[in-house]
Amino acid sequence: MPDPRGSHVIDLDEADPQTGPTTIAAVVLGLVVVASSLWLEALYRKTADTERVRKVISQEPAELRTLEAGQLDQLRDYRWVDPSGGVVAVPIERAMELVIRDSTAERR
Repeated sequence: MPDPRGSHVIDLDEADPQTGPTTIAAVVLGLVVVASSLWLEALYRKTADTERVRKVISQEPAELRTLEAGQLDQLRDYRWVDPSGGVVAVPIERAMELVIRDSTAERR
């Protein structure tokens, strides 16, 4: 049937789209979306785990630092353990020297 304006004849039977390439493109696009989603999820979990380790696990609690500092002070300082009995705590380095000195004196 000629166009009243005198241009081309349109055959509607030949204008049907091909479903094969469209289906393949849709499947490939779907796979890309799913793969991207899985990759982003894995990246998020890795980053979250790294941050948890950095911010929580690797941080030493303040109470532990205070306790350790107090214990180190006890090992490094002279102090009375029992003033009435004349018992004194000496620094650990000095105590080791005294033990070595006493043990070598006993061997002689």
